[in-house]
Amino acid sequence: MSHKLLAAFNEGVNRSMAGDHTSAIRAFDKVLHEDPRHTPALSAKGFSLTRLGRPAEALRCFESAIELDPSAADNYRNAALCQLELDEPEAASTLLERAFQLNPEHSYREAAAVEIFGLGEALLSKGPRRPDKARYRHARHAFELALEYHPSFIDAARALADVWGHLGDSERSSHYLHLAARLRPAG
Repeated sequence: MSHKLLAAFNEGVNRSMAGDHTSAIRAFDKVLHEDPRHTPALSAKGFSLTRLGRPAEALRCFESAIELDPSAADNYRNAALCQLELDEPEAASTLLERAFQLNPEHSYREAAAVEIFGLGEALLSKGPRRPDKARYRHARHAFELALEYHPSFIDAARALADVWGHLGDSERSSHYLHLAARLRPAG
């Protein structure tokens, strides 16, 4: 990598870390203009797009990075989070399974579950753009995946109880409340 490309990439990383994702994307675009196969720039651009609430564009970056380097688990995980935000839980699940094949560490799976849970919470607080029931159905997918990938995640079980309560299914709400009560915090 040339010094110019490295400087542009580092500028993008620094701007992204400072929260200036728009400027970071411009820097990553400079890198990608010179080297469209620069997977770290594709991944980093996808991350910044995600932070700007542009999951469809971010997904394209992560998919391109996966095509160029199918051995990087994080690109699958990040693409899955985009798919989940776009309300495509089946596609997200497939991508997550591939990420977990590439990185089978238990802690990686649990960290992904925490990220997924955070996304579910964010989906519930996105404001009045969608009717309440639609938001709860969308968030439900995230909370279900979080609990699937981290079966002792008490907060995910509680969130599912709350979601099912808002969706009018008291039986499922009660099931997840009981599950949360049976789960014990790690440690």
